Amino acid sequence: MNRKFWLTAVFIIVGLFTVNYLVAWFQAHRLSNQYFQDAESAYSRGEYLQALTGYEEYDEQQGKYVQRGGYQQVERIWIHPYALPRPAAYARARERIQEIIDQRLTIPMAEAFVQANIGKQTPYLGIIYLRLGELYEESGDSRSAIEIYRDVIDLFPGREDLASEANNHLTRLGAVP
Repeated sequence: MNRKFWLTAVFIIVGLFTVNYLVAWFQAHRLSNQYFQDAESAYSRGEYLQALTGYEEYDEQQGKYVQRGGYQQVERIWIHPYALPRPAAYARARERIQEIIDQRLTIPMAEAFVQANIGKQTPYLGIIYLRLGELYEESGDSRSAIEIYRDVIDLFPGREDLASEANNHLTRLGAVP
């Protein structure tokens, strides 16, 4: 009887854990799909920063402002290594994030993002700040690019990847890192 009791208890515990995980997974899946649709809507309108970070929008039916998700929220939901299996929206959101940063970002957009996120915890601040330097460099504004690259090194000391890339740019521009 004792052995049967323990086997039953283990079975119940495993069953409860499995049910809880499945419920949480389906809720996360539903939410990430909604955020992905919100982000795709902003992306299709050419509102790339809103697609990246999410945005507030007035909902006529509810009569109030509601928060719409962005690709960043989709990524955040599934970033944990144990959040498995990841839906297709996760991989697509990561692709869109890279596309926005690498191809869609303009100087005014990057400047607006930096200004709006100074002092906030966002995983893209350093990357977009570095990209701002690259955009200045591409536009021929080497002086502004050099300032940004030096700021990247100073402002993001824990990000060796960003500092290394900023140093590479500074070296290529003939500025002392």
